[in-house]
Amino acid sequence: MGLRVEATADRQFGTNSYLLEDEETQDAVIIDANLEPELMVDLVRSRGANIRAIVLTHTDVDHIGGLARLLQEFPVPVAVHPSERFVLAEGTPLRGRFPVELPTVPTLQALEEGKAYRAGSIELQVLHTPGHSPGGVTLMADNLLFTGDALFAGSIGRSDFENSDGQALLEGIRSKLMTKPDEFLVLSGHGPVSTIGQERRYNPFL
Repeated sequence: MGLRVEATADRQFGTNSYLLEDEETQDAVIIDANLEPELMVDLVRSRGANIRAIVLTHTDVDHIGGLARLLQEFPVPVAVHPSERFVLAEGTPLRGRFPVELPTVPTLQALEEGKAYRAGSIELQVLHTPGHSPGGVTLMADNLLFTGDALFAGSIGRSDFENSDGQALLEGIRSKLMTKPDEFLVLSGHGPVSTIGQERRYNPFL
């Protein structure tokens, strides 16, 4: 028994939401809230998972668009990096050109580098990997890396937004992700699953 991970992706942006479940206790977290939350609601119901928190890799609209629906179904804490807390606390979009209707979040928790985040029996290590956005994080559980929009299979996140930083993005990927063993899985915000070894060998941006 161990951790089980399943993904849903919305059709508009192909944004991945993940259900990470402890198979022994059935405690689970949802990582990111894409624009088709019903897919995740159905997945959670079919698994009989006990949702303990919704954890965000960052707060771009395609990663939080389904939050209101998920919170309606699962009124749990939402965890986000402190530098993007304002998006949920004040309802201010991360990027001015992508407005989004945001729910009032009952409980906000912080994802901080070097501090393990616990939700029920699930424990996540937090790696701050900014650059695509100021509060971008990678969440690590065992050999799983939920990289959000930092690292993709064969690509890296966009850094052409007003609050992006291409240099920081590359530095974070190189120092915090590419230092992991080859067999670690890369579960990113968009696209297929990869491994650190595969990205080390074939990612043209690194």
